[in-house]
Amino acid sequence: MTFTPPPTPPEYPPTAPWQPGPVPPQPRSNTGLIIGVVAGVLVLCLAGLAIGGIVVFNVLDGSPSASGRPSPASRTTEAAVYSPPPVVETTEAAPPPAPVRVGDCVAVDTSGNYLGLGNCNGSSGTYRVLSVDHSQRTCADPDSPYITVDGYRLCMELYLVRNYCYKLPAGSGWVTAAAKCKAKGTVHVIDIVPGAKNGDRCTRDYKWNHWYRYTHPTVVYCVMKY
Repeated sequence: MTFTPPPTPPEYPPTAPWQPGPVPPQPRSNTGLIIGVVAGVLVLCLAGLAIGGIVVFNVLDGSPSASGRPSPASRTTEAAVYSPPPVVETTEAAPPPAPVRVGDCVAVDTSGNYLGLGNCNGSSGTYRVLSVDHSQRTCADPDSPYITVDGYRLCMELYLVRNYCYKLPAGSGWVTAAAKCKAKGTVHVIDIVPGAKNGDRCTRDYKWNHWYRYTHPTVVYCVMKY
């Protein structure tokens, strides 16, 4: 019997020893980031509260600014506490309303008694008001005519209108409106010459037979006298 040796087994490359694979990364924790954000917010809040406290203190204290001038807050506080001076009460009664105004024309009787407010167009009113004075001081022109109405001194001037009729006094006295034109003792105004001394400057276009000169103000009335 012949002995046959077993076949030689094929050669295999040596097996590398076992090594552990790469470790997967662990998930990162956000705890530190969250804590940092919260801390930053708290710091900002505290800073805001501190600034607000300083502003409130300056408003209440009214301390001057760094430039040495009062801050707007202090000026506002000063204005708020300002009080006006006390009103001095008087026992003097207020004057009554004035009966007329400057520029109005009034009617009077031959004695100078006030008959009421007229107008300046010639139909009523023979004197125009120059001043209305409740203190009854002297008129700007001491020689101008005046009357007293409701405690007011009315300084006036004679104010006649062309083509209207009036009754003029023979001497000193008050001019009144004529009750009837061309009645005896009345005059019909034909022309008016301010500042004249006589009738030399009266109109030649219309007939007239008399002139009157008044002062305060100075004026000549050229009239047809009846």
